Amino acid sequence: MEGEENMITQSGYESQELEKIKNCSMCNSDALVEDHESGELICSNCGLVLNERNYTLEQDWRAYSLVEEHQRSRSGYGLTNTIYDHGLSTTFITCYNSKGKRLDPETQNTMSRLKRHDERTKINDTWQRNLKIALSGMSMICNKIHLPKHINEKAAHIYRKALRKDLIRGRSIEGFVSASIYAACRQSGVPRSLQDIAGASNLSDHVVKYHYRLLLTELEIKPPIDKPTKFLSSLTSKLKLGGVIEEHSMRILSEAHERKLIMGKNPRGVAAAILYLACQEEGIHITQAEVARAANTSEVTMRKRFVEYESFTNRKHG
Repeated sequence: MEGEENMITQSGYESQELEKIKNCSMCNSDALVEDHESGELICSNCGLVLNERNYTLEQDWRAYSLVEEHQRSRSGYGLTNTIYDHGLSTTFITCYNSKGKRLDPETQNTMSRLKRHDERTKINDTWQRNLKIALSGMSMICNKIHLPKHINEKAAHIYRKALRKDLIRGRSIEGFVSASIYAACRQSGVPRSLQDIAGASNLSDHVVKYHYRLLLTELEIKPPIDKPTKFLSSLTSKLKLGGVIEEHSMRILSEAHERKLIMGKNPRGVAAAILYLACQEEGIHITQAEVARAANTSEVTMRKRFVEYESFTNRKHG
């Protein structure tokens, strides 16, 4: 069978060792056959197995759009910190068979029990159980207050660091989850107040502050200092004001920054006062109480900043 044509499938991902094999080492025949199921390279003349570790990293399916690629992929979306095992474990569907047909109720119950036992065997120590509970609650809180995925990833990373340092033992898991989310928001510059996160997790502000201070001290986290610009956009959106007001507020803030009137001041109070001043100058009726409530600051603090900024604009509010 020396006249048979070569049946080796060439691939860009094949190993260099396989590419060098052109003839059988026993009978010198070039009639080599590749068995894709077993990954073997066989001489069809004498039956010698020349290579038994032939594999390709190419996908074995075709996709013509990004949606199809995601639907047909069996390897997930890569490693993630938001799942206790980084998304490496596998699972199975309990309602359908391999052909997509629905199983009968008795078989579904059997498969459900098997799936439950399978999940229990994967979580075989306290550390994994802690992570599963914490990361599940963390995803719920992030969804509740509409935080992006990268904040959830960063918060999960911070929580894992606290768990490795054994800070969770004897303390509240929910407290550290909320504190990790707040720390991730501070590091990424996402405008979410501690009160917003505490309310979403059904905890008091005091509990979240306590665990947040522990994270800062033990993990040596150094969040950036908040600036009023961080809160102006969210305040404008929360109060349903237009882009004209936000632009006007940015001009007032820039002038206040040049006069060094925002240094050492509460950024939320500064943002609230500047936004209120911009509304007054644009003739938009809004009360100080509404702005202060939206900014999570007191009316007294906001009024003090308002008087300072009103003085250099040389205008009176109505």
